Amino acid sequence: MNQETEEEFKEFKHMLGSGALRMLLNIKIGEPILDGLAEQLSRDNAQFHDNNINVAKCYKFLKYQLSEFGIKGIELLEKDQVNLQKLFNKKVFSYDSTNSEINYFIPDAWAVLSVPCIEDRRKNEYRIFSNCFYTDSIKLSSVFTSFNQVNETSAGFEWNEQSGVKYLLYKERFSKFTPYALEYLTKYYITPYSNPNNMKFKGPEIMPLERITLRVS
Repeated sequence: MNQETEEEFKEFKHMLGSGALRMLLNIKIGEPILDGLAEQLSRDNAQFHDNNINVAKCYKFLKYQLSEFGIKGIELLEKDQVNLQKLFNKKVFSYDSTNSEINYFIPDAWAVLSVPCIEDRRKNEYRIFSNCFYTDSIKLSSVFTSFNQVNETSAGFEWNEQSGVKYLLYKERFSKFTPYALEYLTKYYITPYSNPNNMKFKGPEIMPLERITLRVS
């Protein structure tokens, strides 16, 4: 590469590293992995590179790396352990647009709540209650009504929320909430709706891991 091209390549690598760092930080603070990524790349491009870098190309490759190699692929990018020469010079990867909006959310602790349906309390709906340790924050997913939407992997479960966020739920993290999250779950989601005088219609409950596995299978 000539000196000008080499300088562009360094800037391109810097942008990818910055984007990868943003994605890893999102995981750490309990946010979907792609949140704010496009904005981060655009800001860096304007602030450090005089808008000379192809932001769309960076964003597209970061999502491709995530789709193909998972979180490990993003960690390798952040550590500058991926050969980017061919990528910089020409398009060397295929990209399935079907997966382009997958946005991973990986909580430090989680549980599935079984909640009686408001319209018909004989039926249940389900929501995922999750906890991020770094900020000790909690999150409640949207409702799903069938475990047909949940896939089991060797490490845990995957569930696609209608918003486009894919939950990755590791079995080893099941119900390992911080004291704050557990208190919040009990105080605001379990206790207020429990009715010990009416055993026919139970309130929300945390589903045991074994029961989740049986429902998914």
